[in-house]
Amino acid sequence: MLKQKLEKRKMQQQAVAIDDNKPKTTTTTPLPGTSSSAFFSQPFWLRFYEIECDLNEQLATLELPITIKCAYNPVQYAASLHCAYLRRYLNGRKKLIFIGMNPGPNGMGQTGVPFGNVRTVRDKMQLTGEVLQPTVLHHKRPVEGLNCKTEEPSGVRLWELFERLSGNSIDTFAQQCFVYNFCPLAFFDEAGHNITPSELKGEFKRQIRDICLAALDKLLNLVQPEIVVAVGSYVYTTLGKSSFCKSVLLIGLPHPSPRALNNTNWAEKSTAFLQQHNLIKIMRNEV
Repeated sequence: MLKQKLEKRKMQQQAVAIDDNKPKTTTTTPLPGTSSSAFFSQPFWLRFYEIECDLNEQLATLELPITIKCAYNPVQYAASLHCAYLRRYLNGRKKLIFIGMNPGPNGMGQTGVPFGNVRTVRDKMQLTGEVLQPTVLHHKRPVEGLNCKTEEPSGVRLWELFERLSGNSIDTFAQQCFVYNFCPLAFFDEAGHNITPSELKGEFKRQIRDICLAALDKLLNLVQPEIVVAVGSYVYTTLGKSSFCKSVLLIGLPHPSPRALNNTNWAEKSTAFLQQHNLIKIMRNEV
């Protein structure tokens, strides 16, 4: 536990040290345990990130089942890129938030950005940052950061559609919208197969759901969206238990993964869905 706390403190110092216009410094880093006035004087994105760090501490105490070889947490080892994403696109409350399930191995698992295929993060968002290594690395699941050559199909589909519907501008999209993931962990079995939270079993599955849901409610209370779009059936069902989502509009968008059943023409179906719910105007920052 002491090691986890020290790692958390180090990552927070690194996150705060990165400033768009100033050289790095770690001498004035606000950390958990400070007063409430200090918390509310922090940048909005950093208040969000500190809730994530608390979640990571809780998740680190869980014992993996024997069917799971290792778990990656890119919010930790890709903290630099993850915080660059938060800093650029989460400067205040959002009207609409899209919530996916968990990191894909070649998306957020490489970049720390939800659905963050490398090309989108590096070339479209123009984010930069150091990506370290997971605590336990699976030999079949290397982490290469922005040098990864394999694109995440879900990320390509989602961000290309959102960019196009937002007038070819992710910055326009981000004026009122934000993309996030329910769980920060990617799970792999002995053979290196990607095991999603929906595919976990027993008590461990329940623990992941309950811990992540409690943290997500805190994050949603901070961001205060009016509309929550659950990306995929697992997230939609899980968010039905969210205390925050009981007070806002919660709707479900099919997951862009090619692994999902009946998922041909995802972009066309999703465009029709977003039009049906009058969300494209929000994505274009027109309302």
